[in-house]
Amino acid sequence: LSFTARIGTLLIGSVRLSPICIGQAKALLLGPLAVEPAFRERGVGYALIERALAQAKANGHRLVFLVGDEPYYGKSGFKVIPKGRATMPGPVDSARLLVCELADGALDGVSGPIRPDWTAA
Repeated sequence: LSFTARIGTLLIGSVRLSPICIGQAKALLLGPLAVEPAFRERGVGYALIERALAQAKANGHRLVFLVGDEPYYGKSGFKVIPKGRATMPGPVDSARLLVCELADGALDGVSGPIRPDWTAA
């Protein structure tokens, strides 16, 4: 999934969601999220996140992960993953590994390495 924010023909922001697996569970990874510097602090990033999460939920997805700052993404429902529940390839600060449950209890029993889901169509 990918969404853009525009003013006329001017692209001012974008967000992407890519299919991943965590252990045996299917999920999405949010990122990158980008907003043109001149349009930051105007709600563009939040609007893109909310649109992306709404479409992910409408498409039946239950979990969205990202690497980012909880004070920013927490406003959209993301929280720090309990320590040891998930790992990413490469060095990632575990305090910045966040998840948003799009369905109650979606994270229950989910753990393991996060990796691309090459089987997603």
